[in-house]
Amino acid sequence: MIFVSEKLINNALKLVRLYWGYSQAELAQLLDVSQSMISEIEKGKKNVTLEVLEKYSAKLGIRKSQLMFFAEELEGEPTLKRGRLIVANKAIELLQKLAPREKVDG
Repeated sequence: MIFVSEKLINNALKLVRLYWGYSQAELAQLLDVSQSMISEIEKGKKNVTLEVLEKYSAKLGIRKSQLMFFAEELEGEPTLKRGRLIVANKAIELLQKLAPREKVDG
């Protein structure tokens, strides 16, 4: 079983929202939750439920395991000089996996 810090999964969900270009209100509408819930989750004031993770997964086409893995990779205390680089690289890796693929007509 994977145990991921709630703060880390909250941060991962915010990064995913920003990557897809949704405002909190737009994402809330897509997920059929309130905008305040999205805000509270992203600020770490509200726990992320399995139901909410399932909504992110279904509506954004992201496997729950990818969200959990991304958050898990953010965990830990990287060295101060390399910390931001490590986080940025992990974010880039996730975003590359999530990037829409262009269809080529042939």
